[in-house]
Amino acid sequence: MTPQPRDENALRQETVAWYARLCSGEATEADQQAWQQWHQQHPDHQRAWQRIAAFRTAVQRVPSRIALPTLLAAGQSRRHALRGMAVLAGTGLLGYASYRTLAEGKDIWLADYRTGVGEQRSVALADGSRMLLNTDSAADVLFSSSQRVVRLWAGEVLVETASHRAQGDAASNHRPFTVATRHGSVRALGTRFSVRQQAAQTTVAVLADAVDIYPQELSGRPQRMHAGQQASFDSQRTTAPQAVDDSVAAWEYGSIVASDWRLGDLLAELARYRPGHLACDPAAASLRVSGAFPIADTDKALRVIAKSLPVRVSQRTRYWVRVEAL
Repeated sequence: MTPQPRDENALRQETVAWYARLCSGEATEADQQAWQQWHQQHPDHQRAWQRIAAFRTAVQRVPSRIALPTLLAAGQSRRHALRGMAVLAGTGLLGYASYRTLAEGKDIWLADYRTGVGEQRSVALADGSRMLLNTDSAADVLFSSSQRVVRLWAGEVLVETASHRAQGDAASNHRPFTVATRHGSVRALGTRFSVRQQAAQTTVAVLADAVDIYPQELSGRPQRMHAGQQASFDSQRTTAPQAVDDSVAAWEYGSIVASDWRLGDLLAELARYRPGHLACDPAAASLRVSGAFPIADTDKALRVIAKSLPVRVSQRTRYWVRVEAL
């Protein structure tokens, strides 16, 4: 008999608690045995632990042959498993800091879907909708009999709802489709649209049909936006709609499209797609630049910039780059 699904919130709390205990450096063999029992009790436990494994890979950069895969491998001794956990604990305060981050609800490392820096991921949703995650993004998908919710924890997502895609019976789905961020929510009205969450605000661009924006702390009628419009909102207000920037969805096709941008702004956007530090000399930041720049090869983009403008690219390492004025 298939077991009943676990409550997602309780499952996350348990998983984070196990992770924190085993990363503490004080885990005993009894703890390890108890974890093994918990891990085998339910398929959802194994699924949640796989997310922790993805978190470990993305954040701690531990080689894939060590730690969690060792724990999950059949036939490994408890001593070897504990040694694997010692590798995790050896990252110092990172494990504890991650536990705090997750416990406070910012659980991007346990999200249903994640992308690393420079990565994009297309997800076909159960109702026929499509979700495309941009670089360094995280989202949960929560569908029920009454609603469809994408919870965007970080980064950017492009959504094509089933109504927009018109896939058979899915097009007649009457459950509201909402993208929720820390600042509020965006309800689709048969739509293709993008949502980008930043620290101070969320930006929405409508590429087809319309959406309603609901700032979290603002009651009353929502702000409706139509195709070709974009706006930003925080928890209390929404800006006036403006024309969609041509570059908004260019990342879907592998490019940043700049039209008379400041070089500083272009480099800030490129930095989202490459690991490490990419800085701009203040003396060069106001130079104007136009063109299409590949996000899958940011080194090539930097070479194009260096050939087009009076700047040079100073590179100490692959992960520390500065664009300087000549």
